[in-house]
Amino acid sequence: MTGRKYDFPVREVADAFVAVGAGASYQQAALRARARSGRPLLEGDWGGAVVAEWLDNLAPAVLAAHAETAWPETLVLDSTRFMTRNSWTGAAQLAFSVLGAYGYPAPGAGRPRVWGLGAYHQATQAEWTDFLRTLDVSTTPRMVVSDGAVEVANAVREVWPEQPSPSFPEPFVYRCEYHLRQNVREAMAGDGIDHWGSVRMDALNDAFRSYEGWQEFSASVWPKHRAAHTWVTANADRVATQAALRTFLPDHHSTAALDAQLGRVRDFLDSRSFVLRNARRTTTTLGLMRLHLNGLDSARRYAELLHSWLDEHGGVAPPQRAGYDTGTSGRTPAGQRQPASLRR
Repeated sequence: MTGRKYDFPVREVADAFVAVGAGASYQQAALRARARSGRPLLEGDWGGAVVAEWLDNLAPAVLAAHAETAWPETLVLDSTRFMTRNSWTGAAQLAFSVLGAYGYPAPGAGRPRVWGLGAYHQATQAEWTDFLRTLDVSTTPRMVVSDGAVEVANAVREVWPEQPSPSFPEPFVYRCEYHLRQNVREAMAGDGIDHWGSVRMDALNDAFRSYEGWQEFSASVWPKHRAAHTWVTANADRVATQAALRTFLPDHHSTAALDAQLGRVRDFLDSRSFVLRNARRTTTTLGLMRLHLNGLDSARRYAELLHSWLDEHGGVAPPQRAGYDTGTSGRTPAGQRQPASLRR
């Protein structure tokens, strides 16, 4: 049986949401809630069911109060993959991907922050398109920064067809300068010309900061440098345009801020990614993690929001399946739902 009808104080639900947002598993958060409420601790891996129910039915009230509604002036997009290993064959396979968005609002419109996190399968163009459409897309970002993934660029163009503007087409899809440098360094290493102090390495320092810098670097790479020359030729037009427009674009040039936050998400989820099979609930968990990463996770604030939500709904939480946390000694017939209760 799973715990779908419960009788816990609202403050314990709020504390559990803060714990989950900071990386605690459902079971860890449930054990803490039971201990603080004077309930016997449950054994086994299923002890976190009650927190999973809270996420499904009550977390949306918390997330709605902190939801972003539209994308920012500069939008940074990237993803990270979570793998599982087949216990029979030992082969690694993709469990799910987390799509992430970091935002830089226009000057004076707020601070940079994690704008959105979502659980998807493969980070395909269709999934990126769906992710972008979770918010209002009527306002076009001025610039979108990514690592150059085709799926991201195509999704951006699908959601926001290129619009002309006085300085540059919007949204301008900007390739992260760190990833550009890493890509060309790998090509240069293949030619043995990536040693420090070389003319090409010196020119690389300014290659992506101006049109002149790019021209100087690309001229230093000769046809005999086969791998590097191939990379420069393939990317010449795109990088030259980006470098020429750099001074007119918002002053954000890499995915570093989002990469750091996705790294923390990985720290939170990596050890238990194999049990996260419900995409909707995992996205809800990611929503609480977003609030934690943005410094907005407050048990007191969460409790206030839950109290307000309950007051608006007659003090009754959504129907829940009965189980070990019913608060009664009786059982509920299979399939029957009962109203859940929360104590103040």
